Amino acid sequence: MRRHGWILLGLGLVLGATLTLLIARHANPLQAQERTTVALTPQERTTLASFESALTRIAETVQPTVVHIRVVKQLGRSSDGEIEDPFGFFERFRERLPESQRIIIPPPRIEGEGSGVIIRSDGYIVTNDHVVSNAKEVEVTFHDGTKAKGEVIRAPSVDIALVKVDRKNLPAAVLGDSSTVKPGQLVFAIGSPFGLENTFTMGIVSAVGRREQIAGSDRVRFYPDLIQTDAAINQGNSGGPLVNSRGEVIGINTAIVSGFAGGNVGIGFAIPINRVKAVVKRLLEEGAYKRGYLGVGLRNLTPELREELRVQNGVLVEAVEAGTPADHAGIQPGDVIVEFDGKPVENEVALRDAIAEKGPNARVSIKVVRDGRTLTLNATLGTHPEDAETETPKTAQKPQQDALQKLGLRVSEIPAELRERVGTEGVYVESVASDSPASEVLQRGDVILSVNRTPVRTPEELERALSRIPSGQMARLAVKRVVEGRVFHQLVMFRMP
Repeated sequence: MRRHGWILLGLGLVLGATLTLLIARHANPLQAQERTTVALTPQERTTLASFESALTRIAETVQPTVVHIRVVKQLGRSSDGEIEDPFGFFERFRERLPESQRIIIPPPRIEGEGSGVIIRSDGYIVTNDHVVSNAKEVEVTFHDGTKAKGEVIRAPSVDIALVKVDRKNLPAAVLGDSSTVKPGQLVFAIGSPFGLENTFTMGIVSAVGRREQIAGSDRVRFYPDLIQTDAAINQGNSGGPLVNSRGEVIGINTAIVSGFAGGNVGIGFAIPINRVKAVVKRLLEEGAYKRGYLGVGLRNLTPELREELRVQNGVLVEAVEAGTPADHAGIQPGDVIVEFDGKPVENEVALRDAIAEKGPNARVSIKVVRDGRTLTLNATLGTHPEDAETETPKTAQKPQQDALQKLGLRVSEIPAELRERVGTEGVYVESVASDSPASEVLQRGDVILSVNRTPVRTPEELERALSRIPSGQMARLAVKRVVEGRVFHQLVMFRMP
């Protein structure tokens, strides 16, 4: 009897323990899952930890250079700035009012948002033009939460714009070389999708050299050379950077292929940073971006065409527009352009870029192969038709004015009596502010001949030359100075504020 009692007691303990375990699992299912871990080797754990550490360092380094841009736009404004009222709604409403009460009815205003990346520590931010087009107000929010109003310098035809804010010592991003970008490379998109600031996503380069025509709210733009990525890009990412694994900006996120809901489907596009740098350089120097124009229809050579035309490289001219620089230079349909201004022509996109970047009025030499003969023709480029009617923005001269103002320099043309003595062209220094970084090396009466080896002959040229130098970098000025009747050549150096 005692033996059966021990058996029953043992069975009771086993059943109790089993029921307790089952109840515990149902009551707290996470507790059972927590006991299951991935059996990683020490080397695998180290590799993953190192990879995660690298990603967080990239994010921590680049995110402070990315900003959120909020704009207030005028609804219904066309690309030339005129108010569009296709159905006459505003005008009909106005006509119903008594004449004494008729007023100008402003069209509705809408808010938009996008991203941008700081490219100069003295307050220059690059973004997409479609983010800030027709903006009445631009507000920039920095990584630390502070805000500033911005002024815009636009390049609508290439969908690039600069936003200038009154800030100094900003963290500027490192701009990379997009010519080295290849499919398969890791990339990171940073921006404010749907207003979610400081969003960091990862993917790869899916393709390069994509050609797309994309309709925006104000115009249809052609993009001849886009980087494609599967890093998540959504509305609000436009204008933000696409970054490589070294933390360098290789593109400006611009567009997506989207489904019905308007979200990311894994196909996004960025403008290569090399193209952006060329546009920004022109915006800073000239206040506007106008492309050079030749007036030809071009086509890449196939292997069959190379063999038939007996050329190894170049681009085929399919058409020549009458009255254009190409027509005046004697270029004919069927010519193969093999060199442009002394450089071999690789493909259609490279040639179009070279023409655009030369700018209007540039004198260029063009080597063509025609019926087996090589000819060298000369052309003076015109202005691209899309840019011909673009007016220089009111803010165009601001970076140039800022340069002299920040240095506290007052300059003018060389007085006639001094010009005879120094025997050269340059810019005369009338005064230097005592708190200027240039005050220790420049003085009244100096004649500035060049800035970083670029000759300057007028105050305007001096302004442009100084504005090209980023804040914190060295300015090297060649100066002529008269001391006790004798003329000295001097090199003076200081860092731009």
